[in-house]
Amino acid sequence: MPESSTSSTSNDSKGVFFIILSEVLLALVNTVVKYVHAWSTQKMMIVRNTVDFCLCMAMWAFFRYEVPGLRVVSMCLFRGIFYIAFICFLWASLKSCLPLGDVVALVVTFSPLFLVILARILLGEKIPQMWPIQFALCSVGVLLINKPLTPDPTCPATSGLLPMAAAFAGALMNLASRNLKSVPPPILCMHNDVVALIYATVSQSMKSDDSSLLPESIDRNFLLLVAAGIIGFAGLLCNIKGYQGVSVAAIASIAAYASVPLGYTIQVVVFNEVFNVMSAAGATLIVCTNIFAIVSRLAAEKKEIKAREQGQLQHKLLSVEGGMPDAETR
Repeated sequence: MPESSTSSTSNDSKGVFFIILSEVLLALVNTVVKYVHAWSTQKMMIVRNTVDFCLCMAMWAFFRYEVPGLRVVSMCLFRGIFYIAFICFLWASLKSCLPLGDVVALVVTFSPLFLVILARILLGEKIPQMWPIQFALCSVGVLLINKPLTPDPTCPATSGLLPMAAAFAGALMNLASRNLKSVPPPILCMHNDVVALIYATVSQSMKSDDSSLLPESIDRNFLLLVAAGIIGFAGLLCNIKGYQGVSVAAIASIAAYASVPLGYTIQVVVFNEVFNVMSAAGATLIVCTNIFAIVSRLAAEKKEIKAREQGQLQHKLLSVEGGMPDAETR
């Protein structure tokens, strides 16, 4: 058994772990941000991304990363642009006439699909045999949790393009992470912060009702956003590390579905949303699908390690037998 095969399977397990950990941390960030009141989204981005940028610079100095070349810098900045495009399309979707459940279902379902298709076409990545079944089960789970509704008849059909565009931009962002596997996650995050800060600063400055860029005082909202920035920094690093580490994007796409049951659990436990049997069934379906995928990867890893050890043992035995003189030679 080739060593690269065993290594890729081991990396898949680590990558899935980092992605699920990132979804836990980012869900915690979303929970913290919900307690921030009377702040524009752009001003929240300025605080959060400034904290993230400072932490990335600190890690760069501590680990003494190499200065990336112009090509890498340009690709990192493009990744940041995809991130801002994802945010803008998502906000536009949430403000449109589409029901919230439709927006979430479209984004969460099609973003992994776009990512796997793009990775197959542009990077030549294989699609695992079990992925279509896992994708279908997770998509059903999303529908059970978010319960898309029939849109308002007066809502233009073109409104559905907004969440689809958000899903596509999110897929491009994660695809860029896979195409920059050699770049340390803090470097990627730092360029992401630069683009986000430029966008938030320009957008906030253009607002006629509130053009101030910085908070007037260090209050509860500011401290919550600093905490969100620190937690989000760890979450984004784990997210990038996960997408960079897995052998194919399809494996990461299934693990990312963990955000859906996590979000539902927080809504019920923290924000007192009424418990719903269908939503619970959807969350259970997604969790069980991820558990099955993880167990399958671990089993494959164990099998490959065992096969590799047996191959090495057979090689040693053949070497010993080949080195012993036979009777005629003696």
